[in-house]
Amino acid sequence: MARDDVDNFLAHLSRKRARDEEENKKKMTIILSTITCIIAIVGAWYNENYLVKEPSRDWDEERQCRLNRLYNGKEVDCIEQLRVRKKAFQSLCTILHGKGGLVRTRNVSSEESIATFLNILAHNLKFRVIGFDYYRSKETISRQFNSVLRAMMRISQEYLKLQPCDIGGSEREKWKWFEISTILWMPDMLMDLVF
Repeated sequence: MARDDVDNFLAHLSRKRARDEEENKKKMTIILSTITCIIAIVGAWYNENYLVKEPSRDWDEERQCRLNRLYNGKEVDCIEQLRVRKKAFQSLCTILHGKGGLVRTRNVSSEESIATFLNILAHNLKFRVIGFDYYRSKETISRQFNSVLRAMMRISQEYLKLQPCDIGGSEREKWKWFEISTILWMPDMLMDLVF
């Protein structure tokens, strides 16, 4: 009899242990599902209130689209934006690339550099405005503007003809003050500036 009582007691303990483990599993499942729901609710709230909802944009693609409209679009668009015809723009690109020594950088093509240069000159725009239009930083626009300007200076002797300035009579009297101010500000170049 004592053996049966011990066996019954052990069976009762194992059943109780199994019930307790099953109850603990249910409690853990409830706790984990509650934590998961709380995390999902907090994540949705954070997403709704704090994350930026701007559509993703491909700035390179938009820039290329704008440049393609200038290079390959209507003649009128090129004239209005750059103040040159498309054929003249392509000729200028070829000359500056070949004789002016203008090279493309890793991120900016020589055509884009020349287009920004002409756009700045044509409309008297600031670097920040051009940077906004072309999706570039002010530093990049400045660097590209200066590189195109250096290339233009290299070809200036061959392609630009300076007209002599012959001012006579009463007009000469008006301009003499500028000549004097130039002499006053640049004393090292005095010999070169005197007529």
